[in-house]
Amino acid sequence: MGVTTEITHSMGRVIDHLVDQIPGVVGALVSSTDGFVLASHLPAESSTDTAGMGAMTSAAIALSNRLVGTVGESPATVCHHRSDDGQVLILPIAHLAVLTILATPDADAAQLTLVGREASAGLQRLFRGAASV
Repeated sequence: MGVTTEITHSMGRVIDHLVDQIPGVVGALVSSTDGFVLASHLPAESSTDTAGMGAMTSAAIALSNRLVGTVGESPATVCHHRSDDGQVLILPIAHLAVLTILATPDADAAQLTLVGREASAGLQRLFRGAASV
């Protein structure tokens, strides 16, 4: 499945909305399941290697799927990492891609998860629409 420029712009609008409108969200990116970054909106002051982050988050959700596979057949729905400095949520976009959300340490984790799932569902519709073209 090829990702068109229009799909990439739409992904960018989704993650821009997350960063600009959701309290506590400071960055977001969408990567393919093999780690290729498709769209990103990371903090300007960040020295984060965007390509490296795409690869790590794709690997993290794959590892989460293996871990939860020890207790059942359902894949991971969210991978949530916290530190004193911030939070990282990684959510699958079906089996097609990965959404990563970076947030402040005091951001509401439940709200981040809910918003992340909604964004993931919206991004999934974009991918599905691209596949049917």
